[in-house]
Amino acid sequence: MRWRWWLLVAGSLGLAGLPSVWVRARSAGRIRTFADVPPAEVALVLGAGVRWDGRPSRILAGRLDVALALYRSGLVEQLLVSGSPESRGYSEPVVMRDFLVSRGVPRTAVLLDESGVDTWCSCRGAAEVFGLRAVTVVTTRFHLRRAVALCRRAGIDACGVGHDAAADGLRRVSARGARREFLATTKAFWRSH
Repeated sequence: MRWRWWLLVAGSLGLAGLPSVWVRARSAGRIRTFADVPPAEVALVLGAGVRWDGRPSRILAGRLDVALALYRSGLVEQLLVSGSPESRGYSEPVVMRDFLVSRGVPRTAVLLDESGVDTWCSCRGAAEVFGLRAVTVVTTRFHLRRAVALCRRAGIDACGVGHDAAADGLRRVSARGARREFLATTKAFWRSH
C-alpha cells in the first residue's frame, strides 16, 4: 500500500514540475542581453498594466524603455505592443504606443494588438493575426522564459530581452512576479497544449 502512496506523490511532483521543465527547455539559449540579441524585424512588447492617470505602470515603462533602446539601436524595425484593451479605463497598447511615439518612434513603426489579455493571447496574435514568424520578445526578466516558450509554441522563432525590474528599484514587484511565475507557467503549459 505504501508504494502506491509514494508512486502517487512522485507522479504528482512530476506533473507539477513538467511545466517548468518545458519552459526551460523551450527558452534555452534564447534569453539574451541587449549586447548579444540578434537583429529582428519586429519586437513583441508585452503589456504590464496602466496607472490610474493613464500612464504606463513602472514595470511597463521599463519594458518600453528596453523596446525603445532596441529600436533606436536598429536591432528591431517595428514594435508590436500587445496588451489588454481595458486597463483601468485605458487601452494598454494605445498607452504603450503613445509612450513610444512621445520618445521619437514614428507612429508607423508601432503596431497595436489589443487581444493580448495574457501572454498566450499575445503570442498567438503575433503569429495568427500579424503573421510573424520571428520576434524579439520584450518583457520583464522574471517573465521572459515563459514568454519565449509560448511564442515558440505559437510557431514563432523567438528570443527575448528582459527589463531588470529589481535593478530598476522594483525589487518587491520582481520578487512577487518571480513567485507568480510558477502558477502562471503551469497555467500556460496546460492551456497552450
